[in-house]
Amino acid sequence: MAKPRKTSPTAPKPLDRLDDCRSVASPSRQITLWPDRLEETAQGALVRRIAIEAVEEVRLSVEPSGIGAKDPAQIICRVSAGDRTISFSSLRSTGILKWENQADRFALFLREVHGALKEREDVAYVEGAPLAAKLKAFLPALGVGVAGTVLAGWAFTAGQIVIGLIGLVPAVTGGYSAWIFRPLGEKTYDPAKFG
Repeated sequence: MAKPRKTSPTAPKPLDRLDDCRSVASPSRQITLWPDRLEETAQGALVRRIAIEAVEEVRLSVEPSGIGAKDPAQIICRVSAGDRTISFSSLRSTGILKWENQADRFALFLREVHGALKEREDVAYVEGAPLAAKLKAFLPALGVGVAGTVLAGWAFTAGQIVIGLIGLVPAVTGGYSAWIFRPLGEKTYDPAKFG
């Protein structure tokens, strides 16, 4: 039988922790900020670890909330180093269609993450969702808008006014949604705002 490991009194302590759960289907995760690393654990097992000196990008984005959330949007932070990304959110899933707003706790944790990175000058601080996430919202909306436009155009030329008016609904909503989610260039932000 293995003996329990003794921790020395000078062992580093975590700077902060945040509980996160992105959906009811995924396990609850704990994001822990140590003086030299950021760790993601699920059910006590290490999932991902990123050394503070390896962090290349911190990305903040406002994205739609999960289904059933009272808040229309959530803030997601993605900390990346190479092909590894640890993400955490201002909303936490607590069950089917149940979400806990942990924006206050999220803001404190975010401040600690920015504080741990303040000496690093080579970290990119970016606003907005990654291109892949933007395309997941933009392309379906564009498809709905184009389909509605084609339907309305065909119906009006065929003299089917009612069907043409019905086709205008997805044309307008799809077009508007595609405009909202259109992929734009990345915008940087000042990390001192969180200091």
